[in-house]
Amino acid sequence: MNPNDKRIDHLLGAFGAGALVNAWIDALITDDHLDPAAATRVACDRVADLSPWLIAAPGQTWRLREEFEPNADFSPRLVLVQGVRHAHGNHPRDGTAAILIADAEDDPRHAVGWMDVDDFAVCYSLEEWPAPEVRRVDDSDATTTPTPN
Repeated sequence: MNPNDKRIDHLLGAFGAGALVNAWIDALITDDHLDPAAATRVACDRVADLSPWLIAAPGQTWRLREEFEPNADFSPRLVLVQGVRHAHGNHPRDGTAAILIADAEDDPRHAVGWMDVDDFAVCYSLEEWPAPEVRRVDDSDATTTPTPN
């Protein structure tokens, strides 16, 4: 993990980070037939490292690491993830993956292109993972508010 990277519990809150780790533990036990101790170790290590193989999701914002310079061809300073593609299935371990990115500062609505997840992991660090909106209903009306971290 790069010393300048944010921590997953700071981005998602302790409950959100725990839920993410637990979901991956379950997937590793079920899909990869790992024993619970091994699955816990792998999930904790990879999520703590903010591995895009496990955590990349549409709506996230990732920042180009300080040691890299943005270039006009493909690597904006701040990107918005618009999609995640796995070559053979629904899990990162199923094959080569790519991240569909947009320039979050200049034009977040239009994709710049696909970036290999290994290159993405080297060049970018997670900046923001927006909280999902939840519906809260009180006596007067229904409102939509972000979930607290």
